Amino acid sequence: MTTGVRLQIALLFYTSVNIVVFTAAVYAATMLPPLLPEAGFWIAVMTGLSLFVTAPLAWCLGACLPSAWHDRLIARQSPLSRAPTRQT
Repeated sequence: MTTGVRLQIALLFYTSVNIVVFTAAVYAATMLPPLLPEAGFWIAVMTGLSLFVTAPLAWCLGACLPSAWHDRLIARQSPLSRAPTRQT
């Protein structure tokens, strides 16, 4: 597997997980009354921790995926489409 493919998988996983964690942090900090006075602090803490925790996790995940994910996508004609002709 090339480093480029592994990096693409890691970036996809990294951004997706951080979006979910940030959303969960906002909900938790605004819905739980004990966290509400320092909501900005707790949102920053949870988001900051997720930035550092998910980076190595995402990099390791790229190597664990099946080999089918490592192959580059190749544009192919659909088997359902007709063969191109010169007639109009």
